[in-house]
Amino acid sequence: MLDIVTNDLELNINLMPRNKTITDDEILVVARSLFLKEGAIASTRDIAKKAGISEAVIYQRFGTKEDLFFAAMKLPKAQLDLIFDIQPGKGGVVENLEYMSMQIIDYFREVMPIFLTLINHPSFNMQIFLARHSVPAVQLSEKLTDYLIAESKLGRVRKDKIAVAVNVLLSHLHNIALYESIGAPKSTQIHHAVADAIAVLWEGLTP
Repeated sequence: MLDIVTNDLELNINLMPRNKTITDDEILVVARSLFLKEGAIASTRDIAKKAGISEAVIYQRFGTKEDLFFAAMKLPKAQLDLIFDIQPGKGGVVENLEYMSMQIIDYFREVMPIFLTLINHPSFNMQIFLARHSVPAVQLSEKLTDYLIAESKLGRVRKDKIAVAVNVLLSHLHNIALYESIGAPKSTQIHHAVADAIAVLWEGLTP
């Protein structure tokens, strides 16, 4: 998974024009690709070379290598409107949960390589990170909870089991993406694994 993310970024970087008007975002794309590939030890010299600029430009724009690293490794935002593009009361709840779960796994797959690289930086502090950034898992939990509460108001879900179901399901989806990111073979049966987990949870959610 990490190789796929890195290769995609490198493809875009190789197409980047070499000019003096490079934007901060373009520098961050280059930096992110090298940090994902090499970790925090990636040098600003290599980043500058790949971006087609001088190393001095990096320090003029970002101050320090550490500041560059944390700017480059910000987590992408979850496309919540797309993930939860489900109207309560429409379709089956189980099928809706399966659809949303597959979208969430795709998002976790995008986030996981960046987050693993981020937390391995010697200066990473979880408390500071949580204070400065929205946490995708929290947003996903809130949206999934909102959906199930809406379904409970329609009599299609038991309200008293929603919190447990949401926590268990998101943990399961998170673990699938995590195992892939650390090198476990990507299963061709992901949908079945998701469906089986939801089937078990559904026993507690059935009104």
